[in-house]
Parts: sequence; structure tokens; C-alpha cells
Amino acid sequence: QVIRPTLDAMIKDIEQSGQTFFSPHIFGEYLLKIMIASTYVWLLVFYGFFHVFLNLLAEILKFGDRVFYRDWWNSSNISSYWRLWNLPVHYWLVRHLYFPCIRIGAGKGAAIFMVFFFSAIMHEMLISVPFHMIRFYSFFGMMGQIPLVAITKYFDKVRPGSSIGNIVFWISFCIVGQPMAVIMYTIDYWKQRSAGSDYDAVIVGIDESQMNAEL
Repeated sequence: QVIRPTLDAMIKDIEQSGQTFFSPHIFGEYLLKIMIASTYVWLLVFYGFFHVFLNLLAEILKFGDRVFYRDWWNSSNISSYWRLWNLPVHYWLVRHLYFPCIRIGAGKGAAIFMVFFFSAIMHEMLISVPFHMIRFYSFFGMMGQIPLVAITKYFDKVRPGSSIGNIVFWISFCIVGQPMAVIMYTIDYWKQRSAGSDYDAVIVGIDESQMNAEL
């Protein structure tokens, strides 16, 4: 009731402006409009999957380890968030990607880079495959976490116990990250659909011209 009508209104504004992309005014306006709604959706999906579904599945399968996440919302740096918010995937990446890189002689920094690189590819596939388009927004968003990890760790070291890293986390995910990704993928999907409609119209026109010529 909020995100879909807002995105539809954004597309109409772009069409009326005659631009193929968004102006800073349109981008900023709709970024603020969907910011809170997208955060609520993200939190609800997290709660529904990690707290409800996984615990229900663990109860049915009599699985003893019920710790699927920890208090990621209190993370003082980005690195802590990625370790705490999805423990099953975190443990899998540590076991099957991080430690193997360490064992073959890679440094800690190189191993962390490989983990984020693999995660970036998987995040991009989760978006690109359903929408049938590759834009690399999710990929670069994930790779952009690496400098954020270094920056927030620095602040955590210089000012231990401060909220700077936590503020950076919430801003990067809820104000800049996810709403921006939603807007950019929506615009590119609309452009792809529009191009497809124009192509179909051209093909139909050619077919009609050929039929008239044959008649």
C-alpha cells in the first residue's frame, strides 16, 4: 500500500519529465518516501524468516541449535553486523570459504575479500535472475561493505563504546542502501519493459506492412 504506489508515481513523474533517468529532485523525493516503508518490510521479512520460520522448522525437525541470529541491531561496526545477522550463512562462509583461503596461504584480508566477493555475486544473482537483467547494483553494494568495515572498525577502535559505527550501519542500510537499490532496479526494470514494448510495436508494424504489401 505504500511502496508499490510510490514507485508507480515515480515512474509517472519520470515519464512526464521526458527523461530516461531520474533527476536529483525526483530521486531524493522518492528516496525519502520509501525509506521508512522499505525498512519496515526488511525488518518484517527478517523476523518472519529468522525468528518464526526457522524456529518452527527447528521445532518440527527437533534441531537443537536455535541460534539463527544475534543482536545485530546493536552492532558497533559493519563487520559485527555481517557476523551476527545471519549465523547459518556466516558459519557456512567461514567453514567453506574463509578457512580454506587461509589454509592455502591467503592473508586474512584476502580471505575476507573473497567472502564478500562471493556474497556479492550471490546477492546480484538473487536480483538479476528473477528480473532477467544484470545491473551490478547489489554486487557493488556488497563490495562497498569492505571500506565501510574498515571505516567503522577504525571509529570503534578510536572511540570504543561510541555509537558512530552503529549510526553508519543504520544510515547505510536503511537510508542509503536498500531504498536506493529499490529505486534504481525499479527504474531499470521499467526501462527494460518500455524498450521491450517498443520493440514489439516495431515488429508488429513490420508484419502489418508486409501483409499489406502481399495483399
